[in-house]
Amino acid sequence: MYMSALDLSVIDVADSLTGRRITADYIADALRRSINIGQLPDGFELNQVELASHFGVSRVPVREALRQLQAEGLVESRAHRLTLVRATDPDRLVEVFSLRALIEGWLVEKAVPHIDAQILSAAREINARLRTETDHSSWLELNTEFHNLLFRASGSQEGLGLVEPLRQRSERYTRLWSRGNGVHRPTQTCAEHERILKLIKAGDAAGARQASEEHVMHTCEAVLAAGKLQQEKTE
Repeated sequence: MYMSALDLSVIDVADSLTGRRITADYIADALRRSINIGQLPDGFELNQVELASHFGVSRVPVREALRQLQAEGLVESRAHRLTLVRATDPDRLVEVFSLRALIEGWLVEKAVPHIDAQILSAAREINARLRTETDHSSWLELNTEFHNLLFRASGSQEGLGLVEPLRQRSERYTRLWSRGNGVHRPTQTCAEHERILKLIKAGDAAGARQASEEHVMHTCEAVLAAGKLQQEKTE
């Protein structure tokens, strides 16, 4: 099953790049973002000719961009050079969240000795804003800011590089399945954040790691429940 009814105008083309050659990396970035924020849904056909026209380039960089996204598991190729946005089944989504939990927990544990009062204060300020933010997209951005603040204290560039694409993949489904189906859980999330911060302040690195892992998997459970509800509504 595939779809191609959407207008490609949802994919951003930076004004500063209009009128000159756009690299394959830039095209891949633009497509990746549109997929991850839910603008391009599962099964959407990525037509090379239409994409080349949209970006104002030849098909060569478009093909290279699509190869990048295929290697990342975001798109899949079918017969007759058909490229579709790849759907994620529940089992694969659980795998993504499970990997996230392991890496995020490790990052937090590694970060604990380096998190000072200033970082804790900044994290609590973001968490306070999360309690009152009603726009879901803005809420997700704040949530990412909260976690990245803690992760960066670990000093692990490799860990940060591994966790970011996993967070993007899982947040894609948080966005897609968040339309009134319970994925937006600010009260529970902020309470879990506060628990993590208390453990960090106490210097309990192992406890903070466990709380972080549980936090990720609680989100996973909510996303899967929302996806199941959405599927039931369409059947």
